[in-house]
Amino acid sequence: MRRKLVDALIVVAILLTVALLYRKVTRLWWTWDDVYHLHIVAEHRLLDFFTNGALWLSIQSQLFTPLLSTTYKAELACFGPNPLPFYVVQLIELAAVAVALCFTLRLWISRAAAASASFLFLTGTVVTVMATQLDVMHYMHSALLSIGSAALFAMALRRNRTLLGILSAALYLLAMLSKEIAVPLPAVLVVLPERDLRSRVRAMWPHAIVLAVYFAWRYEMLGKLIGGYGWTFGPRDAPLLLLRTAWSVARTFAGPRLAIGIPFVILVACGILLRMRSRFAIAAVLVAFAVAIGPIVPVAVHYEHRFAWAAWICAAIVFAAGADTLRNRRMALAMMVAAPLFGLFVNRLQWKSEFNLAKRMSDEGRVFTDLEGGDLLRMPAIPPGFMFQLAWFKEFMLHRAGGTMWFYDDLYLCSGAKPRRVFGFDERTRQVREITAEIPAIAARYCASIRPNEPLALHFHFDNSRRLLTWNLGPYADGYTVVSGNGFLAYDVKRRDGLQLFVEKGLAFRLRHRSPQGWVTYSPELTLDLTKDQDLTWRR
Repeated sequence: MRRKLVDALIVVAILLTVALLYRKVTRLWWTWDDVYHLHIVAEHRLLDFFTNGALWLSIQSQLFTPLLSTTYKAELACFGPNPLPFYVVQLIELAAVAVALCFTLRLWISRAAAASASFLFLTGTVVTVMATQLDVMHYMHSALLSIGSAALFAMALRRNRTLLGILSAALYLLAMLSKEIAVPLPAVLVVLPERDLRSRVRAMWPHAIVLAVYFAWRYEMLGKLIGGYGWTFGPRDAPLLLLRTAWSVARTFAGPRLAIGIPFVILVACGILLRMRSRFAIAAVLVAFAVAIGPIVPVAVHYEHRFAWAAWICAAIVFAAGADTLRNRRMALAMMVAAPLFGLFVNRLQWKSEFNLAKRMSDEGRVFTDLEGGDLLRMPAIPPGFMFQLAWFKEFMLHRAGGTMWFYDDLYLCSGAKPRRVFGFDERTRQVREITAEIPAIAARYCASIRPNEPLALHFHFDNSRRLLTWNLGPYADGYTVVSGNGFLAYDVKRRDGLQLFVEKGLAFRLRHRSPQGWVTYSPELTLDLTKDQDLTWRR
């Protein structure tokens, strides 16, 4: 009876932790590519997400995540285009991951260590990203299903029940259909401390079957077995990219202020090292982190904090397991309590930047849908490609007037256009407000900063067979932006990089360089033909 009460208190504490840390997400509106997913699910049947390869090819991300689309469609049917209940569900799912993690880990470590792992997980910096972005809900689905799969696999071995192994494999398939990061899960299952290695391998035959089914299914939908986002790298870049990815993950754990973040990471690392006391334990920990980090290496050319999700879950588990090995139980308990409490400080620092960005995007989206035709939104934080989806959402889901536009580069103001009303984000008040009266001064100041004769050079190469665009810009180290439509769209780019393209049309653009001194320079408008191999070189 006492144990059940303790378990109930742990669940309540997890729910309260999620509510206290992340409750403010319920103030947010649609952000990032939420409206893109809403567009997709509003125009397609549920069955299409699982059987329509043309749909996935049109999405052009090389990803196959039908359960993400299914979730958006189900929630849209239940709640309509109201984001509030979406965020409530997001918090419930986050709490469910922490609860599942706690009770699954009880199969191998103490109750205190399992609880410590869950609370440490919830205070991770990457969780601030997961809480504020609805479009990453499939990471949580995949984690929850993977945890369930691991628990069922362990029980199948303990009870010698084939049915439990089959159910574990079914959850594994669903986890992969949620997010591809679950694909390497069998490598974790094979190093679980259950019976012997031969027994574990023999019990994984259902997982081998569903893995083959998944890859066959994925190939049918996408025409390829592996793939990711459009950013690419060459074989020579792989070793350095692996090191950079591992460093970026550790940097994410540390948060924005290293004076606090580094001691926190060291504390977590100490717990991880404590677990590595035997050759089997060392191999198991290395496999676990390889499984967590390996899948993100191909897409980590442009690293994002959310990529550290699986690695952070792994770190929280191994830390708690390591602390649990200490014979001095007071010292063990001190570590188990100290790490989540220390993590709170790092979490709150990261939360501020993540929430402020999400709140700005939310406010810009709300204002945009209220504006009239002919009004403009200046330089929003919403990514340029998603503004088209927001315009669609405004007209076809909210049934409001269209014709509202935007621009991402003040070059638009130098073209002689005289917009009726302009709105923009005010950094001082952190509000989106009308700035029409300020536009003449902004335009005069910006247009005067343009230097048309400064050195600038570019070389673009397009390989049509691989749909790969690579470039080399100069002569400056950074500060480059690709601008199209006289400022209508703008994308910051690195000096040297590559991008896999799926569009068939041409691309007209200017290259902009912004100097540290504040002046800017542009190339003339150039055009890339994306229907054939092409080299485009320009220099001034």
